[in-house]
Amino acid sequence: MGQIGIILPLLAAPAAGVCHWYTGCVGVLVLDSSALITLAGADALGLLSLSRLSPYTVTEVYRETVESALGRPGTDAIDRCFKERLISIQDPRREQKLTGISQTDSLVLLLAAEVVADDFLSNDRTLVRKAGQQGLAAHFTAEFVHHLWEADRISRERRDGLIENFVVRRRYSRRFVDLLFLRSQ
Repeated sequence: MGQIGIILPLLAAPAAGVCHWYTGCVGVLVLDSSALITLAGADALGLLSLSRLSPYTVTEVYRETVESALGRPGTDAIDRCFKERLISIQDPRREQKLTGISQTDSLVLLLAAEVVADDFLSNDRTLVRKAGQQGLAAHFTAEFVHHLWEADRISRERRDGLIENFVVRRRYSRRFVDLLFLRSQ
């Protein structure tokens, strides 16, 4: 295997819900590759910095979204997020393959469970369902955008523009987005 061209911190797993008097509470957001690809395609990776949660993922997601995806739209933006440490890489201590999902998805779920993630972000219905079965808070990228709007972190126009981008780029159907928003009310 080739080496990753950026420095990957090999720190202990972050503690969920860490609170400091000078920054407030910071939780952990674990992302899979589909969430990164969706945000990058909408030129919206910067939204991760508007969340109160620190984004984490596993080395394999970096490989899927940057090393193996060279030349695809959004690859450079995703790579920049890793280099600028907007997204941190942390691999879980155990590496077992969970049934019904890929090795990469297994690693992402194991990380989310290990760090007791405050949220798990994916666009894979199977993965979101499996995360929920493991007791993890799991959301689709459209829900993440909607929650940022509810928290007054982005405008209604920005939210609607991003959701429309997701639909136009076929990341979601209009019906699926409408059902998500009904569920969140």
